[in-house]
Amino acid sequence: MTQNAVLSLDFIKGQAEEEQIIPTNFKQVKLTKKFLLPRVKDLHDDMLRLRRQYDQEFYLTDHPKKDVYPKGCCYEITKGVKTLLERELQSPKTVGLVALREFCLHGGIAKRVWGNLRHQYFQNAFQFGDLYVDVSNDTVTITKPKVEILPLGKARFFPITDYDIYANLAEKYWNGKVYPNRILPELAVMFPVFFVSAEGELQLHANYQTILYRNMQFDFALAEKFLIKGAFQDRILPDRYVDQLTKKFGVLEAALSNNDIKRYFEVARQSELRLDAVRCQLLLDQAQAI
Repeated sequence: MTQNAVLSLDFIKGQAEEEQIIPTNFKQVKLTKKFLLPRVKDLHDDMLRLRRQYDQEFYLTDHPKKDVYPKGCCYEITKGVKTLLERELQSPKTVGLVALREFCLHGGIAKRVWGNLRHQYFQNAFQFGDLYVDVSNDTVTITKPKVEILPLGKARFFPITDYDIYANLAEKYWNGKVYPNRILPELAVMFPVFFVSAEGELQLHANYQTILYRNMQFDFALAEKFLIKGAFQDRILPDRYVDQLTKKFGVLEAALSNNDIKRYFEVARQSELRLDAVRCQLLLDQAQAI
């Protein structure tokens, strides 16, 4: 998974709210044109300066990704630059950040977001009104510029709204293989995706992503759709991983049918699982044990 954090409902909710892409309206477009576009080069220079500052600080740490940095570190970089940016915005001294502060003071949106970049990557970035601001543009191809600023419409940056989109991106981005979770049905209502990494490691996926919270908001409809109607529904988890899970959890050795899977979703809804913090936390704890 992408972050080393303890899963809890509060964490998931906070993460989802922080990462949500906000549809732009006339006000945001107008504020962007007034405050940011005239200073977009200055803003770019400031974001690049903050990114370089974060790079210097990162190399002084003992972070486990230090040897491969910046590859695969879009989350760490974006969060780190966000901390530096928030600090400087309290009393900005550069043209670009003065413009950004004025933009925010007049009601402009400035937040971290996460989503589907050009149907190729998971990406952490910033949304400044109608602008896509990426300070980790080099985390897949390290020869790319560190910072990219584009109008949101041109960036082709989309929210991840279902598990098929997530699964397709996961296979491309992490070079692994996705399977539907049909052998841990109680967990499947919240965690319908098994992911086998390029190194052969089995993971129960989407633990930290916004879609987990979205699935709970929709009373597990997104997970049910993925397992019963999705493009990955007919894939069968290889025996070696079934054996691994059976030894650990005593799971069923045969994948459940659609009708059997539906019954678990019916029970989850009838018992109002999504509103039961204690039971949800138990499932989150089990998911982290895989």
